[in-house]
Amino acid sequence: MKRFRFASAVAVSALALGLQAASAETLYSARKGDTLTTVAKRHQLSVDTLLKANPAQNASSQLAEGLILVIPDGDEHSTREEAVAAPKATAIRIEGATQVAVAGEDEFVLDRSGDYRRRPSLNSRRGMLLNGVTRSAHHFMGTPYVFGGTSEGGIDCSGFTMRVFAMNGIRLPRTADVQYSVGSPVAKGKEEPGDLVFFETYCPGPSHVGIYLGGGNFIHASSSRGVTVSNLVDSYYKSRYLGAKRVF
Repeated sequence: MKRFRFASAVAVSALALGLQAASAETLYSARKGDTLTTVAKRHQLSVDTLLKANPAQNASSQLAEGLILVIPDGDEHSTREEAVAAPKATAIRIEGATQVAVAGEDEFVLDRSGDYRRRPSLNSRRGMLLNGVTRSAHHFMGTPYVFGGTSEGGIDCSGFTMRVFAMNGIRLPRTADVQYSVGSPVAKGKEEPGDLVFFETYCPGPSHVGIYLGGGNFIHASSSRGVTVSNLVDSYYKSRYLGAKRVF
């Protein structure tokens, strides 16, 4: 009875609140004709800030349509407001010690600071995970290739994917051929950012792996260039492409 009264009282107070979702970095899918300059202007950012978040890109080149970019919260020159008021809560649910406000299909969790934060839907959870994988992958840009390597001092293709996914809570096997056995197969042409893409290179079967970014681009540890971005239509990779696997 006491618990019911507590929940009812909270519900009344929550209905009077305009709950706010926490701001966070987001992902942007490049449109036809986009450059870093136009994307930076659209999001009220400096080009330098956008480059720091996406070191694989070139400030002057046109972006491939569908390429995924990380859009930071903003920089010191930005005055825009990121927070957006959420719908009014229509119910309150108590989950153990956690108070959950429900607004339509969205849920907000009352955290220890007393602020409500949006509980991500399954789709946005994947988006948040993709954000982390993309940023972690770009962190290794320029790392030299070392066969058997798994560190920032030197890394190979499967060591790269293993490390990037591990940094985001996903465990992958150590080698490309075994990584090819995990996840769900993705039809060619249906690849999505975050998918693992596999190639047959120096030996039969999957012997090279990278992470798809969108627009045909993928980031990988190349034996000749280290961690870099290439495209599936490049003649070398197009003829050796085996397919993709979706792990999350």
